[in-house]
Amino acid sequence: MDENKLPSLKSSDELTIEVLRKYLLNPEEDYPEPYCMLEYNGVAFSKIGGLAAISGQKKNGKSFVLTMLMAAILGDTVQRTFDYLPGLRVPQRTLEHLGHKPKVLYVDTEMEKLSSAKVLRRVHWLVDWDMKTPIPDNQFNVLWLKNMPKDAPVKAYRYRYRLIKSAIDLLKPDIVFIDGLRDLVSSINDEEAGTQILEELASIAEERQMCIWLALHQNPGRAADTEEAKMRGWIGTELGNKVSDTLVSIKEKKNGQVTFRVVQQDARDKDMDDWQYEITDDAGKLGIPKIVNNPGDSKRAKAEHDKEEDIRRWIEEAYTKYEWPMSRADIKSRVFGTVGNQSNHARQQADLDFAISLGLFVESTVKSGGHYMLDIPDRLPF
Repeated sequence: MDENKLPSLKSSDELTIEVLRKYLLNPEEDYPEPYCMLEYNGVAFSKIGGLAAISGQKKNGKSFVLTMLMAAILGDTVQRTFDYLPGLRVPQRTLEHLGHKPKVLYVDTEMEKLSSAKVLRRVHWLVDWDMKTPIPDNQFNVLWLKNMPKDAPVKAYRYRYRLIKSAIDLLKPDIVFIDGLRDLVSSINDEEAGTQILEELASIAEERQMCIWLALHQNPGRAADTEEAKMRGWIGTELGNKVSDTLVSIKEKKNGQVTFRVVQQDARDKDMDDWQYEITDDAGKLGIPKIVNNPGDSKRAKAEHDKEEDIRRWIEEAYTKYEWPMSRADIKSRVFGTVGNQSNHARQQADLDFAISLGLFVESTVKSGGHYMLDIPDRLPF
């Protein structure tokens, strides 16, 4: 049979047709915006249901960046976290979507046990947890997998991967940080093994609705210490193709002062600002990362407050003007499409998502076109 000629589907091929229909997109479908585990200065990243990457040259602060991301997730209501990580937080709509405090799993395959323990202690310090008090609600776990036992049932890299999958099954985290990917494969240039592990991790993230971060070094060379450097090996190229975000940590020295800069090398959506951080001695020799020079956070907070006031006013005007509940499409066109955004569908969707995150709309029991309509909760002071 000519492989370029596909057989036509017949009516008896119902199973094939039904399977295919699951993958066909509907232009009338109101597909929801994905949830993200993090945002910086109001720009969301780290999509739930996908992969993300952190890269950089060796000893250039990748583990410190992961420390900041984990602390921002775990310390969403902690003043110390706000003070040290201004602008970096979990979006409110994500917290409401999860319905519980986010659970974090950190896996280290590279550093010595003491170095991994310091990551654990830095996160504890940043979220203001007592080192001697058990972690609340199993929110944060650190898995140290550098040295594998000699009598492991399979090769070390395979045994590490098996342990990681078991930890995900048992601990059910919302986000996983694997530092680093190279130790889960026999070679960074093994195309078959690299494809298999990345596709499997992507499937785990999607099926369990979690985000998985993977750390991988950059190639050395002329582009080293810049955001242009590529991640190592074939697996680095493939990882770059599959992730929604790639962050790069770059060490910078000036006048004897060492700081680090975090750059978003790749993004599927809106690009976020770079941020700089320094290592402080505020917790003695532990070394605590602190974001510096972030004037955008106060501006973002004011802009968000002003936007909330506008949206509340628009909804108050629509409360008596229209009959409720209302479909999402009608809300976007009627409530947010009459305030200068008539042709900006992305802006209307963003306004609706923001209003939902604030609790200004709730899902009703009434359906329209197969989807539940939205209502205005009685608790609002209209």
